[in-house]
Amino acid sequence: MTVFTLFVLGPAGSGKSTFVSAFSDWLSENEIPYLTVNLDPAAEYLPYVPDVDVRAYVTARQVMEEYDLGPNGAIVASVDLMLNNTSSLRDEIEESVEDGYVLVDTPGQMEIFAFRRSGLEIAKGIAVGMQGAIFIVDAALSRSPSSFVSQIFLASSIYYRFKMPQINAFNKIDLLSEKELETMIKWVENPSTLISELDNELSGEERTMMKGLLETLRSFLEIFSVYFVSSKNMVGLAEIYADLQKIFKGGEDYEVPSHLREL
Repeated sequence: MTVFTLFVLGPAGSGKSTFVSAFSDWLSENEIPYLTVNLDPAAEYLPYVPDVDVRAYVTARQVMEEYDLGPNGAIVASVDLMLNNTSSLRDEIEESVEDGYVLVDTPGQMEIFAFRRSGLEIAKGIAVGMQGAIFIVDAALSRSPSSFVSQIFLASSIYYRFKMPQINAFNKIDLLSEKELETMIKWVENPSTLISELDNELSGEERTMMKGLLETLRSFLEIFSVYFVSSKNMVGLAEIYADLQKIFKGGEDYEVPSHLREL
């Protein structure tokens, strides 16, 4: 069995489910086997039909009614209750995939899954084969140096939490102007320009505090891949696949075709 379980993580509204939908379509078009898994018990709509769905075992709406909880409490409780069904979810995954990618769409409220012990246990319990993560960021909310930096720090916290190979994707670049996209690419390729612009944006205690954190930021950008994608327009998915292959199989079986190199 040569399977890569890819956990798709990111803040609410960043486009995790849309990315899973787009990337699964891309894999299908390129005849690469895959399986989609929904781990969001509160999802009311998904842009794809999951092959394995936690909602077959627990839903936030059912938990809310059964335990007389509010929406937030029900989501927390339903994620915790997922632990009771981890073995069943893993059995479904193992029965359905022999090769390729398992794309795991994680709960919309990232902090409930990523920063609670139950989330880590669920991830460990369902992962088949090799594991990795992709952290999805909303590029439209990252236009200023300080907001861009905050997203990078959030991405780094996910790495230190899950401790697995990780790549990072700024999604929704179709909402950016060409100049805004060029600026973000420059920040990634040359972090010193980001540091300089951040220094101009902040002042006082904010500037002093941020300077103490910037070396961590610089190291993260130098070590971990950052991509700019549009799930809506299928941009950047080939590059992400090629990078995942470096983790999964050393990348020897795939070279990005020139016509797919969007950025």
